[in-house]
Amino acid sequence: MSIQPGDVFGFWNPQLNAYVASQITHIVPADKPDEKDSYAALMLHWTGRELPSIDQLKQVMPLVINFYFWSDHLDHLISAGPIHPEFTYIGNFEILVEEQPRSYGEWNRGSRLYCQLQWERIPENKRHNFKAASKADSSQQVEIAGVMVRWGTRSLSLDRIPDLTDYTELDRLPCLTSLTVFDWSSALENYVRTHDFIYKLELELKTAVERIDLQHTLITEITMKPQNIHELLAPNDMDRMTFEGSLQHDVYIKHEREGRGITLRLNGEAVKSYRFLWGLKHLSVLELYSADDIDLGDVIDRFPSLQSLRMWGKPGYIRGMEQLYKLEQLQMLTTVDMFGFSGEHFPHPHQLPQLNTLWLTSLPDDAAKTIKQAYKQAAKQGLDLSIRQPRKPEWLADNLDNPFRAWDGREGITPAQAKKAASLYKQIRGQLREFAAQAQTSDMSSQDVQLQLEHIFSTYIEGFNKLDKRKLFIFTEEREEIFGAVTPLISGLVKELQAIQIEIDEHALWEYTDQLRDF
Repeated sequence: MSIQPGDVFGFWNPQLNAYVASQITHIVPADKPDEKDSYAALMLHWTGRELPSIDQLKQVMPLVINFYFWSDHLDHLISAGPIHPEFTYIGNFEILVEEQPRSYGEWNRGSRLYCQLQWERIPENKRHNFKAASKADSSQQVEIAGVMVRWGTRSLSLDRIPDLTDYTELDRLPCLTSLTVFDWSSALENYVRTHDFIYKLELELKTAVERIDLQHTLITEITMKPQNIHELLAPNDMDRMTFEGSLQHDVYIKHEREGRGITLRLNGEAVKSYRFLWGLKHLSVLELYSADDIDLGDVIDRFPSLQSLRMWGKPGYIRGMEQLYKLEQLQMLTTVDMFGFSGEHFPHPHQLPQLNTLWLTSLPDDAAKTIKQAYKQAAKQGLDLSIRQPRKPEWLADNLDNPFRAWDGREGITPAQAKKAASLYKQIRGQLREFAAQAQTSDMSSQDVQLQLEHIFSTYIEGFNKLDKRKLFIFTEEREEIFGAVTPLISGLVKELQAIQIEIDEHALWEYTDQLRDF
């Protein structure tokens, strides 16, 4: 159907167990001829057990969100791609907001409406204190178990307060929402269960824990590193779980909907840890980062109800791509830097009837051509299709250990800039390897080491300064990639030096390099 400003769509939200609705306010024309238009969608402050009539919705106001750190913000975003197939057209009335939003995001499924309604159930005085603390400056501090902590602290690692035994002392931090914990106890479990605002937990457990019960908490995000736990009782509203580090034993996750509505993210060594996870038969979203080898058939057997599958390689290889058709509910597939499959392995459009988004970036050249042709008609019918950066075999051979491979073909970055970035990385990697060997055999002081490292890093940073000076192209994402590329190198070097009793100030090194950069 042809979408017009003012069109209203309703859709089911499983968290609310009710219908919600949004209005299309603007159609945003595509920048390029081969791209699709985007749509600005405004969430309405309405829920119902049945789809409403258009007359009922004419009395409804736009959703204004102010939960947690939001400040009276319209839930109004531009979303790329076609209208989601589960959205039901209700009717059309005059748009509620004239100004087009500037922010982009995925199609809104009502998650922020759910969060807003949950927020409004918290006593008003606690919400007031939360907002006041969130705006406080660093000079306002409170004492907790003998340690001064900023009153407006949002995220707290409990190793900062080693003598803390009475967790109710944390109530002096009105806007505390995230905790990093290293030891688990029934006292901590009880505190998290009764706290109104903590929704994120990072577990870095030093000793094994048999069971953690979060069922009646407000926790929606949990990160485990390393995974020193055997059983997790997850709350019904769990939204995201992240595992980091290798997992060598079974973990049983008890969740009322067996993972439906949950995003599971596995990073690096944890990518293959899904084999040890039980209880997520109906998992909705799986994200695999820094993967080197993925057996897709094995993944599908474990998570047959996936609606979204996202895979990022370093680069990586996918085996069993021909089994993708078994994911009958699959709506979105994303791969980046994944290889090992051909176009003949990839299912045809009729085999993935629910698929509405297909984004493949940096993939085998022959597969890119075949899949693009096979899905050409589906794209005309509304599939959000993006197939970019086809790679020939020689490219893969040259870029297996290049952290800047994503720059090759990225909009706004020339081939020469991408090639120079890779060269700067190889140079500093070689210099650090040579320096590590030198430090092993020479009598260098910690101060000598620190100065030499600063010199090595200055060459690296100055190289990017010169690149960016010629033509401005380094922005937030690129800046993070420049520093992220050398983070593993310096971390490895620090461990090598510690083994020979040489200590360096890693924090000071990063501060020094940050001061050098012009980008």
